[in-house]
Amino acid sequence: MYPLDSPSLLLTLAVLAETLSLLLFGRANTLWRSPGMTEYPQRFVLLRSVMVIVLVHLGTAIIAPDGLGSTYEVLDSNSLMLLGLGIFGGLGLVLFTLSIRSMPAQLVFFGGSLHLMVAVAVGWMLGELISPLRLTVIVALLTAQIAILWRDRGLWVRQRGALRFLPFLVGIIWGTYFPLYGIAIHQFGFWRTLVSTEWGVVILAVLWAIIRPNGRWNDRVMWRNMAEQSALSSVGQALSGAALWWGGVIVHSILTNFNVLINISAFRIRFGEALQAKYVLYFVLYVALAIALVWGS
Repeated sequence: MYPLDSPSLLLTLAVLAETLSLLLFGRANTLWRSPGMTEYPQRFVLLRSVMVIVLVHLGTAIIAPDGLGSTYEVLDSNSLMLLGLGIFGGLGLVLFTLSIRSMPAQLVFFGGSLHLMVAVAVGWMLGELISPLRLTVIVALLTAQIAILWRDRGLWVRQRGALRFLPFLVGIIWGTYFPLYGIAIHQFGFWRTLVSTEWGVVILAVLWAIIRPNGRWNDRVMWRNMAEQSALSSVGQALSGAALWWGGVIVHSILTNFNVLINISAFRIRFGEALQAKYVLYFVLYVALAIALVWGS
């Protein structure tokens, strides 16, 4: 992964990479509603994490063999920091799976849109530029999100106990995780960051499975669905990392927030959940703002 000189080309590549990433994750996320997820989710997460780390190693060995060498050449404090970052991101994954397996998709993904506010704040503290155009985009997105969340407030009230707060917690975690992930890519390299953080996710998944060792391994549907999930999410994570590399934290957080329409559309196709006109308008807003970001660079 090498930086380019043209800001417009960089942002175009970031938009394309993150859009494709969101499409892959849109399909992958529906697989968290597999039969058995409500009884033994830790088995699903562990299986998915192990499969992802295998696929990431295979992909890195093929595309950038030197990337594996840089990952394992020395075990130092930087390696431990990357593992810790992966564990932190894995916590977000665990909480996400616990919410998406039973909550309406529109609540999960709009609750997670808190990611935008957290990531922009972190990006600003890290010294990234918030130009008038970017500020306009952020305000437009927040206004749309707040309006839709307010209209859907009745659905939140009907959720059980602490479950209603999980999407917001996921938004805070991932809003912090992805900016730090972007910093790690620039400081330690793309491939080392990708491989090392995925090991952190595996560590968390193993710990969760040890703490809650219920479930069974002879669930063929679990193996089949997690094989697909791991393939889609490993490529999606790599593309999201590329978008961070090319576009930066703030642009990435803006693009990531359009996962709402993609994921709700995927859940409508797979499970028949509602797709209202307001989400279609959100897609139109995405296209317009993505073009504005590219041309305004």
